[in-house]
Amino acid sequence: MSFHQYLQEDPACGRLLEGAVAAVGPLMEDPDPAPVVAAVEAWADTLAGRMPLPWNVHAAVDALNHYLFTELGLQGDRETYDDPANAVLPAVLHRRRGMPITLSILWLEAARRLGFQALGIGLPGHFVTAISLDVGRLYYDPFNGGRSIGETEAARLVTQATGGRAAFHPAMLAPLDNRAILTRLVRNLHIRFARTANWDEALWTATHLVLLQPEDGGAYRDRAFVRLKRGDEAEALADLQEAIRLSPEGDPGLAAWLDKLRRD
Repeated sequence: MSFHQYLQEDPACGRLLEGAVAAVGPLMEDPDPAPVVAAVEAWADTLAGRMPLPWNVHAAVDALNHYLFTELGLQGDRETYDDPANAVLPAVLHRRRGMPITLSILWLEAARRLGFQALGIGLPGHFVTAISLDVGRLYYDPFNGGRSIGETEAARLVTQATGGRAAFHPAMLAPLDNRAILTRLVRNLHIRFARTANWDEALWTATHLVLLQPEDGGAYRDRAFVRLKRGDEAEALADLQEAIRLSPEGDPGLAAWLDKLRRD
């Protein structure tokens, strides 16, 4: 299934595992999500028999983390962090290594199958998770073995991930919906491809961002940039026109860029 087909069938991205595979499908020969879904469902079946009685949320999360990060051996890939394979769930399952957002997606989907109200939290530069309770939220860092974190640790993660360029604010702990999680996953790859001038790969990531955010002029602007780098001026022109149309008050910079393209 193409990513376009997936979004047409499931615009809210409720089937997050399937969406995470389809979102990076061009990196795979066979982007079949079934093995990933089956693996996570098997994890949940195993864990269901290990949930504590009487119920204790802390003990339950400890069991989840022990299973994923000790028994299965999932871990954050620090040695080859920028390897695109870290964004591909089948590869993460095979290698037992991933980036913060892919490990978080696996954590979320296992936790949700156990009945937790599990949330994705898109801190700048570092993705984490949360469990929502009546009294508030508990936060965890799957890239670092699922360890519990609070605001102080979250602030440290933001500082470390951004080199101090972003100042932490508690609003950064707001949860993302599934579609926003997939947008973050694709954007991570897009930034990597653009940074290395891999414009062929950056074209499909830019296109997937357009599919995810069809009302966001910035997505069309970014794809226009990639198309110009590839020498696809006619397509870039069309994207710039759409970016300007979607700009609520107009964008002088985009208009000047469009005029230059037309003159050239």
